[in-house]
Amino acid sequence: MEIPEDRILIEAVLGGDKQAYAGIVDRYKNKLYGLFRKMGLPEADAQDLTQETLIRAYRKLASQNPRQSFSGWLHTIAVNLYRDRGRKKIPIPQEDAPDRPAPDAETPENSLLRRELRGELDRLLDTLPEHYRLTMALRYVGQLSYEEIAEMTETTPQQVSNILHRAKQSLRKKIEAKGETSHEWILGYRSGKNRV
Repeated sequence: MEIPEDRILIEAVLGGDKQAYAGIVDRYKNKLYGLFRKMGLPEADAQDLTQETLIRAYRKLASQNPRQSFSGWLHTIAVNLYRDRGRKKIPIPQEDAPDRPAPDAETPENSLLRRELRGELDRLLDTLPEHYRLTMALRYVGQLSYEEIAEMTETTPQQVSNILHRAKQSLRKKIEAKGETSHEWILGYRSGKNRV
């Protein structure tokens, strides 16, 4: 769902207030970076593509349809740039995975366990087919709706739902094959600590 302030910022930029675009950059830079990292790009390439996406969006801002989601439009630019580069999936070393701050009541042991689980989940995600990774990243990192993802990937919302279901099933099988209990993974996933 589009944040209402996006349209206000866009109108300000189009009205000549170029500094208003900083609000757009602040709102979306981490989501775009996370999308590229989940797609298997190394840190430097993810940063480059994030910057390139935001620059291209700025240049084409006047062509963005105000009746459509700005977030979906921006993520479409990002996905197209990713595909245009023709990048192959590159494994992400665990030490490069960005850490999220732990809640105040969390113990160091729990924090370490969550980081290890998140790293393992990232490695397992890298083994999924690209269209599974892309759909999961758009949904859980980009926080796009099924309709927005369907439009970007030229599928239907039902197909997006099916892809997400199959991707999660595939991950569950990989976890079970490793001898891990799904319970630990699900708790980490649902609490938001191991978000895909």
